[in-house]
Amino acid sequence: MPLALTVLVGAGAPAARAEAPAAADFPDEAPERPDRYRDGDTGCVFDDPVREDGCLTGATQHLVGEVEDGFDVAPGSCWDEHAWNPSSDHPKGRACDYTFGRIGEFPAEDDEEDGWLLADWLRDHAERLDVRYVIWDGRIWVRGDEEWRDYTGGGVYDPEDPTGGHYDHVHVSLAS
Repeated sequence: MPLALTVLVGAGAPAARAEAPAAADFPDEAPERPDRYRDGDTGCVFDDPVREDGCLTGATQHLVGEVEDGFDVAPGSCWDEHAWNPSSDHPKGRACDYTFGRIGEFPAEDDEEDGWLLADWLRDHAERLDVRYVIWDGRIWVRGDEEWRDYTGGGVYDPEDPTGGHYDHVHVSLAS
């Protein structure tokens, strides 16, 4: 059974604090390549595994399953209103956050390494998973870009803050 992670709500304040997976529980290597998502744009019609009132697109539901299968972790947050950020993919059911360490704190070295393992795996399999962009550890990667670049917060988030800069969670947004 996958480990549950911290749920993000509001401007990054957790509704409840739960520990992220211990470094010993996270795989040492990235899993094999995931199954390809093939169902196209479904809209936000599938149940959110974190919130009873949320929904996911087919691509997001597929990604959550592939991450659970490969890394044995569940997202800390997927659907969320994100009223402070109208351009967010969370209320569209096209984004999830995976927490490493504790929300609001910079991660320990092992947690940072685990986050990079997931973030790089998402980047490496972006086409198969329908990933549009990934944010982690003050960096952002957008599908079509070769390299990670500095994350500025997009005018909404403080990139120096553990949560605003995505140092405490990997954010993944999907194209559909």
